[in-house]
Amino acid sequence: MVQNQYDAIIIGAGHNGLVTAGYLSKDGLSVLVLERLDKVGGACTTDEIFPGFHGPMCAYICYMLHGRVIDDLHLRDHGLEITPLGDAGQGSRRIHPFPDGTYLGGPDIKSDYDMAEQLRQFSKADAQSYSDWLSFWEQAAGILYPYFLTEPPTIAELMEGVRGTRQEKVLEKMLTHSLLDIVDEYFEDDRVKAFCLGIPESDPSAPGSIMSNAYFRTSQFGRDEDRGIPKGGMGSITRSLADSAMGSGAEIRTGTLVKEVIVEDGEAKGVRLSSGEEVYSFIVVSNADPKRTFSTLVKPEDAGEALFAKAKNWKTQAGCVKFLAALKEPPDFSRYLGDNYDRNSVVNVNICPSVEYFQRSWDDCKRGRPSSSPLMHIQMPSLVDPSLSPKGSVMMSNWVLYYPPKIKDGSWESARSEVGERIIDGLTEYAPNFRESLIDWSLQTPEDIETRVGLTGGNIRHGDMIPQQMLSNRFPYKTSIRNFYLCGAGTHPGGEVTGAPGHNAAHAILRELERRAV
Repeated sequence: MVQNQYDAIIIGAGHNGLVTAGYLSKDGLSVLVLERLDKVGGACTTDEIFPGFHGPMCAYICYMLHGRVIDDLHLRDHGLEITPLGDAGQGSRRIHPFPDGTYLGGPDIKSDYDMAEQLRQFSKADAQSYSDWLSFWEQAAGILYPYFLTEPPTIAELMEGVRGTRQEKVLEKMLTHSLLDIVDEYFEDDRVKAFCLGIPESDPSAPGSIMSNAYFRTSQFGRDEDRGIPKGGMGSITRSLADSAMGSGAEIRTGTLVKEVIVEDGEAKGVRLSSGEEVYSFIVVSNADPKRTFSTLVKPEDAGEALFAKAKNWKTQAGCVKFLAALKEPPDFSRYLGDNYDRNSVVNVNICPSVEYFQRSWDDCKRGRPSSSPLMHIQMPSLVDPSLSPKGSVMMSNWVLYYPPKIKDGSWESARSEVGERIIDGLTEYAPNFRESLIDWSLQTPEDIETRVGLTGGNIRHGDMIPQQMLSNRFPYKTSIRNFYLCGAGTHPGGEVTGAPGHNAAHAILRELERRAV
């Protein structure tokens, strides 16, 4: 008779897998984490991108990591340090420039009042609407946030929770209106609309895209000290999670590829490694995305028709590329901020000049072609943590939206150079020294991201964050295979570095064990 070697095996040492391991081991279970790469972190790491330049290959900012996860797992005792950047929405180190020489945000913005006063230069009406705009999003995000560390609610349960309150109408609007509808309702200046769209993950003209954006805006309910750039980069989050789990007795093996989950008579029994070794456990947990989990780790007949079909039809359309660059000096925004501004004062830059530009980017992606209008969400972490790059130089991380997982009538390898050059040209339009300041650059395509960290189609959130794939429509923690669970971002509440899926999966496992013990 084969004996269990562990109480739980977790496949993947991404941040949610490590959170799950931390909670389970803290509760006394013997836990083994198996990671394909040679270090922990998955999509949340600090890497040497170019010689001497360190930065985030994928996840780039800590703004949604849940305070309870930080506290429960004592992450600050295990080395986590976060440098706050100010307000989560329009922090004083962010600028949104426009081709006509105007801009929003910037170093002088210290409060919502300052932001409203700046908007007055564009439109008095828009300045007056700004506080109502913020109030709407506070209510919208406030509908979702209480459920982050709970079992996933249904839409009906959300409605019941706000019935009779002013949030009832907000929820109706979240489900039936589009992001473009709401910016048109509040603002008149196209630049203000482009600024307030942000860079969400959905078709801005689609009904329900408000809910997608509300998910990311839940960051406003976090603690100020938990939002910012971690010292040592994003990898310090997962290193602290790993140290916490190991401090509670968990074992972590890197450089270990899981070939498949061993399933017998509908029950997970352990895993089979690519080396042929079999490791047995009472519980198996996958931190891989749902498509990968149910197409490579378990057989369709074991998963069952319903779960296999759900994984097959799971939408991963909202793709992106990661543009990484080593710079001799910071980008020059003196055209906007004046000749004497502090070049180190701008850490984040958003490039989205108009609503039409935004929509065009999405439409290109939908048609399977590289974006003619690249939306950019730029961060320069070395301006906050100089240890990440040589003195005086800059490490740039730039998420660029939207790009298809596969290019129609072409390939990513053939498109790579053209896409990168278009991004460089776009940035140079706003910061004229950008091209000349380049030491080196690379472009991580959706295919590169999938190859590197195993995210199907390069989808960084394990599936598009759209209403039909949120809340109870996310994948379940407990699957149809007995003792087999999911803990990744494909489960509720979803993507970003929150730790919430890992927290919730661990507690679902512990509740089930307690139920069986009674």
